[in-house]
Amino acid sequence: MSDTKKLKLKVTGERTIHCAGCERTVKFTLENLPGVRDVDADHEKQLIELTLVSDETDLEKVKAELDWIGYEVEMA
Repeated sequence: MSDTKKLKLKVTGERTIHCAGCERTVKFTLENLPGVRDVDADHEKQLIELTLVSDETDLEKVKAELDWIGYEVEMA
């Protein structure tokens, strides 16, 4: 069985998650990344929570995908 870990990321860049549409974009983008499960984005707290299946992806791939859609994040 693969190891899973829950991550909490804080949006830190100039561009923020400012509405439900942004939340949907973040969720859609990350849910399409292999190894990412249970994505939740919160525009009020600027947090993204997700579960990673460690043998399918890693934090750097998640960060790169978020960067591609314009969000800078760090571990919360």
